[in-house]
Amino acid sequence: LGERSPKLTVEQRAIAALCRDILSIAEISARLDLPLGVTRVLVGDMADGGLVMVHRPTQAAGERPDLALLERVLYGLRAI
Repeated sequence: LGERSPKLTVEQRAIAALCRDILSIAEISARLDLPLGVTRVLVGDMADGGLVMVHRPTQAAGERPDLALLERVLYGLRAI
């Protein structure tokens, strides 16, 4: 960050600190206790400014998510 980021908000500074590791937007949102939509906007703005890099998951066009993963997520949601 350094001198390129004197105008970052407190939230953006926290995001930058977290982004030393690769995290999903949802993980950043949860760790900072921010709404997902707010986190998306903040990270998007930071990416536009070259402060963070956003990597999208690779998935072939038309390919569906792994069924086993979806079942584990559903099981976890039901357990809540």
